[in-house]
Amino acid sequence: MPLSRTERIKFKSQMIDEMNTPDSGWDFERTNMMLREFDLEPVPDGHWDGPAFADIIANISDADLIEMYSIVTGINQDEIHDAVESADSGNWKPGYVRLFISHSTQHRAFIGEVANELAVVGIHGFVAHDSMAYSKPWQAQIEQGLRSMQAFVSIVHPEFLDSRWCNQEVGWALGRRTPRFAIRMGVDPAGFIGSDQWPSGHNQSSREVASIISTWASGIPELGETMTDGLFSALSEANNYIDAGATAGRIATLSSLTDLQWDQLNSIYWKNDQVRGGALPTKALRPFYYQHGRTWPPSKAAAETGPADPWAVPPSGETRS
Repeated sequence: MPLSRTERIKFKSQMIDEMNTPDSGWDFERTNMMLREFDLEPVPDGHWDGPAFADIIANISDADLIEMYSIVTGINQDEIHDAVESADSGNWKPGYVRLFISHSTQHRAFIGEVANELAVVGIHGFVAHDSMAYSKPWQAQIEQGLRSMQAFVSIVHPEFLDSRWCNQEVGWALGRRTPRFAIRMGVDPAGFIGSDQWPSGHNQSSREVASIISTWASGIPELGETMTDGLFSALSEANNYIDAGATAGRIATLSSLTDLQWDQLNSIYWKNDQVRGGALPTKALRPFYYQHGRTWPPSKAAAETGPADPWAVPPSGETRS
């Protein structure tokens, strides 16, 4: 995938910053050696009064830019490619955690129900056919989902083991070293992923299976901020008070929020009437606000201008910790 202008500028800027860092080792001699390897003009006579480094690499190809960036920063090229692919949201819902769900087609309806339950807590479960645009080649969309996923889960029904597609998807996740998980649905996973002890979801409902997955995902350190962003996105888009209540309940389990996140939550409260007018969201969020010294309900002014007054007195029966 070609680099965007933003990505090219970002990579070039980071290289320049790294090379200008004291004791980086990127003197004229070493810089010119690298430029010559890429058939580029060297810095003239070892002085910076000629073409600037940024000018010399202005028209470098994407492939050469990534390789040069890897040399300067020490970051593996595969990791750079993965980061670039991940930046392309593809068919993912913006703001949600990107979870690829590998499954056998015979159980597509059940997996679709699991994905619907995950969406309530801010996780977009990529389910082949359900998550794809009909106007685009399906295999390319699956590959894009695998390249850009943030986590991977296998729902292992008996038919899963005989599916070439499922086995390739597992191999892709192993190769990318993506956080991965499996749920046994009456059989154990095979191959490399079968070496771990995975939980059973046999005879459990789609909601129970989704709960197993979301509990695992919430413990992945690198998904911390993304999980919170996903919850806020789900709350903002909730179109009924039941879903809004379920999402609000998960938000209320968070240990803390930044001032910016409080502002965002205040804004969601006033913009989504399913949050503002629902008994279930109120039941979850009101004690959460008081626990953290926040006014309930949040004022419209607070939603627009900043954090709520931390000294507001809660109504009778409510306490702050």
